[in-house]
Amino acid sequence: MMLNFSEIINTVKKLIEVKIQMLKRDVQDELSAVITRVAILSMMVIVSVLILLFGSIALAFYFAELTYSNSLGFLYVGLIYLGILIFLYIIKDSKGIQRNVGAVLNTFLFFRKKNSGDNE
Repeated sequence: MMLNFSEIINTVKKLIEVKIQMLKRDVQDELSAVITRVAILSMMVIVSVLILLFGSIALAFYFAELTYSNSLGFLYVGLIYLGILIFLYIIKDSKGIQRNVGAVLNTFLFFRKKNSGDNE
C-alpha cells in the first residue's frame, strides 16, 4: 500500500514538473515573438521617419521652385507640419482614436483580434 502511494506522489511530481516546463517554454515563445514584433515595428518606424524626412525635403525644394525662394519652400513645409500638429493636438483626447490605435497595437504585438474570443 505504501509503495502505491509513493508512486502516485512521484507521478504527480513529474506531472507538475512537465507542466512547469511547458509553461516556461510557452512564456519564452510568447516573449520572443513579442520582442521580434517590437523590433520589426521599430525598424518600420525608423524607415517611416526617413521617408518622411526625405519626402519633406523634396516637397520643400518643390515649393522652392514654385515660389523661387528656398526659404518660402521650407516655410510652407513647416506650416504644413504645424497644421498637422494643431490637428493632432485637437484630437488627442478622442476616445475613439485612442481605442483604435490601441486595437491596432494589440493586434500587431499580440495577434489579438478585437471581437474574437478564440485562443490561437
